[in-house]
Amino acid sequence: MLLYREKEKMINLCFLSGRVENKIDLQFIYYQRKTVLEKKHISMVEIELQMKNKQRIILRAYNEIADWIYQNIKQKDYIFIQGRLHSKFIEIEEIILH
Repeated sequence: MLLYREKEKMINLCFLSGRVENKIDLQFIYYQRKTVLEKKHISMVEIELQMKNKQRIILRAYNEIADWIYQNIKQKDYIFIQGRLHSKFIEIEEIILH
């Protein structure tokens, strides 16, 4: 698969597949910035993915993707993801249930 996004850099892009090892829990994060008008509510799920070589990786998804994962993905399901590398986790951008 070849992706091209003109406005977005392709740095830190990754493609992974593996088995979901944990129960999916939807969490709500509430944080406040300097002004009252900048308050936000964000939903998040965190997935522990075990790859074929037994390595485990932490994946996170936010908002609409998190809601979809919570409704459709279960423990022991095999998934394919496209995401972005962060220092301690990978943020899911697209997900496919296998």
